Amino acid sequence: MKTRLLSVFFILISVTAFSQEYIFGKVKSEFGNEIVETVVINIRSGEKVLTDKDGNFMISAKPYDELRFVKSGFERFDKKISADDYSHPLNISLNKVPYLITEVEIAFQPTGNLKKDSKTLDPPKKVVALNSSMDSYMRTPLSEVPPKLTTPSAFDTQKMNGGIDFIGLAFAAIKLVGKATKNPLTTANYAETQEFYRRVKNEIDLSFYTSQGWDEEEIDRFLIYADNNFSLVKKYRNNFNSSAISNDMRLAYQEYVKTRKVKT
Repeated sequence: MKTRLLSVFFILISVTAFSQEYIFGKVKSEFGNEIVETVVINIRSGEKVLTDKDGNFMISAKPYDELRFVKSGFERFDKKISADDYSHPLNISLNKVPYLITEVEIAFQPTGNLKKDSKTLDPPKKVVALNSSMDSYMRTPLSEVPPKLTTPSAFDTQKMNGGIDFIGLAFAAIKLVGKATKNPLTTANYAETQEFYRRVKNEIDLSFYTSQGWDEEEIDRFLIYADNNFSLVKKYRNNFNSSAISNDMRLAYQEYVKTRKVKT
């Protein structure tokens, strides 16, 4: 009997501790419609999450932290967390922006620094045409059958070793050892995911995306999309390969612009 009471006691303590570390809630419009992909930011820690397809979110927060809710087309909303907010889900209502300000195009103003100014200019037409031709060429399937590699009969391992392929056995053994020693890919937890996003924004060159007119909200949204579709955190959080991450992000960008209205 005492053992059962102790078990229930520890479970209650664990649930209480967890509920005080994370805030759950739902984001809706002023008309009661769930708002998907709203960026939820903890101002103190800098952590960011997106609401799911039903407008739900979960984010770690301490009492007196301030959460900010940002969604394009809606007014920004800030909420200071109190001790009572851990006992029930937060219901956040965002108001539509009453009107949109017409975009103002800022004309190019040279600084006099040739190296800096040249980055803002469009590439020459010949360079654009060459890149387009190379891209088409790389996507074209092979028109010729590639040569088949064969082993000369004089070096046939089966004949040299009385019918036993020792070299093949050695390669098979090496592959088995490699599979046994290689760390398998595992799903990242919440803290690992947030740390990976922070490293990407600090260590990866994101000038390509900012040159499209993307702000921090759009970049955060794209990082979460790229991670969900290309498993960036799962593949690279323990082996942060900047070049491989950039390549996967470019592939994700090609799909992202097809399905979303982004600033290009």
